[in-house]
Amino acid sequence: MPTQSTGALPALTSIRFFAALVVALSHFTQLGLLALPATFLAFVDGGRPAVSLFFVLSGFMLTYTYHGTIDAIGSTRFYVARFARIYPVMLLSLLIAASVTIYLLRSDNGTLLLSWYSINTHVYLSLVVSLAAQLLLLTGWFPFASINQPWIGPAWSISCEALFYALFPWLLRKLRLKDGFTLALICVALWVAQGIWIFCINRYVPLGRKGFLISQFPLTHLTEFVMGISASAYFVKVRLSVQASQRLGITLICGALIAIALLAAWQPIRPAYYLESPFFTALILGLALLKRPVLGLLNRRPLILLGEASFSLYLIHIPLAHWAHIAGLHRNNGWIALLLAMCLSIAIYLYFEEPMRRLIRYGNESRLQRLATR
Repeated sequence: MPTQSTGALPALTSIRFFAALVVALSHFTQLGLLALPATFLAFVDGGRPAVSLFFVLSGFMLTYTYHGTIDAIGSTRFYVARFARIYPVMLLSLLIAASVTIYLLRSDNGTLLLSWYSINTHVYLSLVVSLAAQLLLLTGWFPFASINQPWIGPAWSISCEALFYALFPWLLRKLRLKDGFTLALICVALWVAQGIWIFCINRYVPLGRKGFLISQFPLTHLTEFVMGISASAYFVKVRLSVQASQRLGITLICGALIAIALLAAWQPIRPAYYLESPFFTALILGLALLKRPVLGLLNRRPLILLGEASFSLYLIHIPLAHWAHIAGLHRNNGWIALLLAMCLSIAIYLYFEEPMRRLIRYGNESRLQRLATR
């Protein structure tokens, strides 16, 4: 049974690469492997807004893919498809990260354990708890550095996605029939509630915990996912003329890019992603409306492939950066490790991620067919 809509939105695949690249550049700079200026890290707020863009894009693409088929395929098949999408690559990335962890333990390098993993005492207990949290997709629910930082640091966002996936069938059924005005009201209400939530955390939560609850806690980011669902529900429901779509798309893209750039430079409110996420939604909707985004640049196969491999890049870049540091790379040649991470992510996508996804989904479909024939 088909699980996606006819047609494609290649530009939205391509921009995933740029978001993942911003995250990788930020982390490589913070780890001393690139010499990018402090103004770059400040402008992109350490890559955190790029992850929010991922969350909005996730809601948009899932809705575009499943808006007409979620009832037919059922929630179980959806969950299997999502498991097949994220878990094999996460396990592979954990194996790469495990090699780093083994090296740190064998060399008894307490300095790097503290710097990279935020572990000072109870080393083995912290590593075991952190590993269990990552395997169970629960990392973002624990606001402790010794649980969040070890193994795959960016895995906190996977725990956010796990929550989003769990809620998605219910959210889609609730939102897909709403008109555009109602969807906009829901998004505004949730965005205001998110702001109040962030304000309360900033005001009442101890300093050592508030950063995690604001930047990594799954419930904090649920609004961004709903924004993506709402924008996509509007997109698939309202069929405009080609000319109207182009005009609206160009307007949304230009307005969103200007707003994002101004907010990134000014940052009147922290976290930066909070004010930027509505404009990420507008940018994604605008790109979806265009027939040939950016003169067709975002539709080109090399960029699409990089976008398809962006999930692998997002998960493997920090373990590879750690190995680059261990191997003696520094600011002058750290770009070699970044280039290697990009090439390896493509190889993982082509020869591991996609084959494993097809294998898991085919195996589940075969099992369901056998059950149906009994």
